Amino acid sequence: MSCLTAVRLLALFLAMLLLASAFSVCAQNLPTASSTLPTEKQQQWRNQIRSALVIPDPLPPLKTEFRGTFEYESWVEKARAAVAATAFQTNKKNIVGCELERKTIYHSPQSPGYTCWVGAWTMPDQSLMVTFKQAIGPLEGRPRSIELLKQLGSDAKDPQRDFTGLTLANVYLRSTDGGATWTKTAEEPFPGPLDRPSWGGSHIALAGGAILRAIDGSQLPLVADLPRRIYFEQSRDLGKTWGRLVVPPEPRRALDNFLGDFGDCISRVRRLKDGRLLATGVIRTDAMRRTMGEPLVMLSSNEGKSWQPQSIDLPSEAVGPGVWNEWDSAELPDGKLLCVFRRNDPQNKSKQVRWQGILRPAGDKWELVDYRPAQLEHSGHPELLATREGLVFHIATTGTHWTDDAGATWQPLTFADRKEPYRSRYYPKSLQTDDGRIFVFSHLGYDNAFGQVDQAIVMDTFRLATE
Repeated sequence: MSCLTAVRLLALFLAMLLLASAFSVCAQNLPTASSTLPTEKQQQWRNQIRSALVIPDPLPPLKTEFRGTFEYESWVEKARAAVAATAFQTNKKNIVGCELERKTIYHSPQSPGYTCWVGAWTMPDQSLMVTFKQAIGPLEGRPRSIELLKQLGSDAKDPQRDFTGLTLANVYLRSTDGGATWTKTAEEPFPGPLDRPSWGGSHIALAGGAILRAIDGSQLPLVADLPRRIYFEQSRDLGKTWGRLVVPPEPRRALDNFLGDFGDCISRVRRLKDGRLLATGVIRTDAMRRTMGEPLVMLSSNEGKSWQPQSIDLPSEAVGPGVWNEWDSAELPDGKLLCVFRRNDPQNKSKQVRWQGILRPAGDKWELVDYRPAQLEHSGHPELLATREGLVFHIATTGTHWTDDAGATWQPLTFADRKEPYRSRYYPKSLQTDDGRIFVFSHLGYDNAFGQVDQAIVMDTFRLATE
């Protein structure tokens, strides 16, 4: 045994003896719960203990494997981490819903009714507006447009999917008393045989009191002199008449005279915190393979008079057939967009699922990051609502969930007086008013043929509380 080793062992032995003695004395002189500083004698013992524990050649440091959280080296730091973790859990919001009410605000003049594909928005005067499609007429014995439907690439076999011979209209309702009562402001007719040339979710109020919407001229084959693509138009009389047509740069099509549903869309228009309008949808990049697509993002800083398409960098998982379908976004406090997407399951092309991601500005373009499967069930068009409480809600027939961490986690919305989770009706569109109430408008039924289900327009309202 070398002299250096003997010295180390002797020092360690003496330190252990001194430590044992120190603990015996310190146990008699520990500060009470009311003490804040150690006595002079206690401090002397602590200094001796620290000195005795110094070894000439320290052992090599332990190798620490990091797994996403930092592992501290002393009990003090561990205690501080535990306190911090407890504080975080204490501050974590426990959001619940309250004052939930559901009522039917509109039913067709006939039964079974065909009223569906809702849009909803708040006007500058804080009145509420809702729009939807309505079809009225006989269930049987109507004329057919079989050849035209074939030319449009639509279903010509099911007579109840042929809206020829029916009275079709975009209906507009307005409420000036917080949804207590509703007045019809317009019933704007349009011809078939297709039933949904405009998107309810594209409606938004402009600063001057007009209404903006997106509409597809290709889905109005019997109306002459329309652009055979998607364009914007405005109404200054609460939906009765429409004009001021604006053709945006996107979505462009390889065919200028296409008739039918091309598969592209502008299904949402939202207002950002800086006042600009944000239009989102899908561009079809291959006229022969219309399952191929990419996201459409456009901005307008002049109330929809002109639009600027945004370039988006996509990860490899967001490129391919069946990837791009309906989607929605909610603006986060830092200006990024939390997005939820409807797409085909990569593992099962016949199944549709929810994915999510973050769209963030990157210089003169945007990039889609954190693109991954969402903890949410699929149900029609995704609907997101950024609330005044700093939360983002995903509202669906499969349940309603919220996140306060940009989609890292989703929590189900529960109600203290309800055992079942809150579920909207089909294709919901939501908003929140200045008094904090959340409104969800949707239609009873699903993607029905005419007369298949007795549809109606439903309004749900509730508030948020923190337990």
